[in-house]
Amino acid sequence: MRARSDDALDALAGTWFGSRLPAHARSRLAPYLRVASYDAGAEILREGEPTRDLSIVRGGRVAIRLRVPERGPTTILTVEPGDIIGWSAIVPPHRATSTVVALLPSELLLIDGEALRAELAADPELAAPVYLSLLEALAHRLTGTRLQLLDLFTVPGAEPW
Repeated sequence: MRARSDDALDALAGTWFGSRLPAHARSRLAPYLRVASYDAGAEILREGEPTRDLSIVRGGRVAIRLRVPERGPTTILTVEPGDIIGWSAIVPPHRATSTVVALLPSELLLIDGEALRAELAADPELAAPVYLSLLEALAHRLTGTRLQLLDLFTVPGAEPW
């Protein structure tokens, strides 16, 4: 289901990721936006499978999990509203690097990955702010992951969140 253009722009602008984009960049992305809802426990992405959308969490909370030998699926980060998932929709080979599961009922703003890649390749003026916002989001993600991994390894076999 596609979001209406004005609703999509408002939704994108209302996120941490989207608020860093200039208005012209958000407008260019509006035709490729849609909203999806997930129940608690729903698998949003599966590690190793194709990633079709760059997604921004609008509401709820999702867990990013990796398969860890001797531990099984392990949450390495929880993602809150405004943060992104599915960045691999932009970066080849376009496969999920982790499994993402909704911890609470969650709403995501999805940007079609194939269309986004085409727009970024065709227009450097769009690509520059999108890639900068993506880089900021990934730096934020790396910091959060490092902190959560410190918590993970303080109590063997338990996830503190």
